[in-house]
Amino acid sequence: MGRKGLVRYWTIRYFIVLIASMALVGVLLILFVQWDLQRSQRQGMQRMSGVIADAWAKGTLPHGALLGHWLDTRTGELGLNGRSVMMVLDDQGEPVMKFPPAMPQEADQIAGLREQIITGPGVPHFLTLEPHLNNAPYLVAVHPLPDRQAYILLLLPKEISYGSFLQFRLPRLILASLVLLTGWGIVYALTRTLVKPIREVAGAAQQVVAGNYDVKLNKNYREKEIYELVAAFKEMADRLKRLEALRTQLLAGVTHELKTPVTSISGLVQAVKGGVVTGPEAETFLEMCLKESYRLQNMVEDLLDFNSFAAGTMSVTMEPCDLNKAVREIAMRWQYGQEGHKVRLNVETAGDGPDWMTPTDPIRLEQILVNLFNNARDAMDPDGVIHVRLERGAGTPGLLIRVADTGRGIPPGEQVDVVEPFYRGNGKKQRVRGLGLGLPFSRLIARNLGGDLVLTSSSPNGTTFTVVLPETMERPD
Repeated sequence: MGRKGLVRYWTIRYFIVLIASMALVGVLLILFVQWDLQRSQRQGMQRMSGVIADAWAKGTLPHGALLGHWLDTRTGELGLNGRSVMMVLDDQGEPVMKFPPAMPQEADQIAGLREQIITGPGVPHFLTLEPHLNNAPYLVAVHPLPDRQAYILLLLPKEISYGSFLQFRLPRLILASLVLLTGWGIVYALTRTLVKPIREVAGAAQQVVAGNYDVKLNKNYREKEIYELVAAFKEMADRLKRLEALRTQLLAGVTHELKTPVTSISGLVQAVKGGVVTGPEAETFLEMCLKESYRLQNMVEDLLDFNSFAAGTMSVTMEPCDLNKAVREIAMRWQYGQEGHKVRLNVETAGDGPDWMTPTDPIRLEQILVNLFNNARDAMDPDGVIHVRLERGAGTPGLLIRVADTGRGIPPGEQVDVVEPFYRGNGKKQRVRGLGLGLPFSRLIARNLGGDLVLTSSSPNGTTFTVVLPETMERPD
């Protein structure tokens, strides 16, 4: 099924809606004008028939040519259109007076309505005469005199508004065409303005599909929705570009990191097998092989654990936990394991509140904190200090564990990607071996615990990461 362009789609529909709307408005206008004209005509004829009846009863009704002038004057005063036709019937319905003497052919129908006139209501009322040929029908105002001594009949062509509306003369056709074309042109121009950023985003999307993430989009749009669309797409493209760079680093980094221990193990085993080393030296070589295999195993386990958490297949066991006590015990165990390091670790609690109970998984929490402690240790000089502070969130419910170091900090250009999987800063690549999964893995665990892990601040004087934990469990969807 072929798809139509947005400009064509909307302009055609606008044209159809505009014509339909004009037709509907025209019909309603004709009906309203028709009703108003006929209402005004009936009121005027009722008043004029009353004036004639009063003059007849008083004997002051003119005759002959003076009657014609008198009727025309009264017709103009009451705002009636057309030349008046008047008849006076006696109490038997026989005509005793007519004006003008040459009555219209429609007046011949009065003879057939005499019985209806003399037996009708004793108050002014109206009758309608059938039109002759293409003439307009006549409206008859019947005004009985008191005691039905006589009947005054006033005849005027019935007001019909749609006759003039249906006479589509050239000026009206030109005016209607100009209105339609002007409206269509306005909608066409507005639609093209709307379509321009959409086409721009569509073209950028095709570039992204082709693997080109370096798209350029104009963000100088005044419309809020269009600006948000373009800005969101640009942000998505930039993120995809970073992820593609990370993927490339992953392939190179994982290959290198896994290849290094495999190569070391292979060379050491071959040296022992070939008799190049023997005795105690061979034992040392085998011990080195064992350490390299442990390191290889740890990297593979990191990959598997991260994949399990990313796929949502690794569970957490929630239980009530005194966060203050748990953090201090984790810090103490980590400190005892730092043989050969002079790094100091201080734990403090903000406020005097004794209640730090919250549902969490102590084992998973320890994974997060140990990883943060290790990263802080690697980023500092040997005599550095790690500050751990437990506090409550300001303005929002939650418990915060802030881990701050006195290290060299994270460069501004790397702070955005520091928690992305497999990302390793340039400085860390040279000092520490690994896959770059520590912080992303810790963030996944924190989110599975219902909280988050965020980089709070970083400068040449140190870095602070914050673990956010809820006071009540809120597992992510």
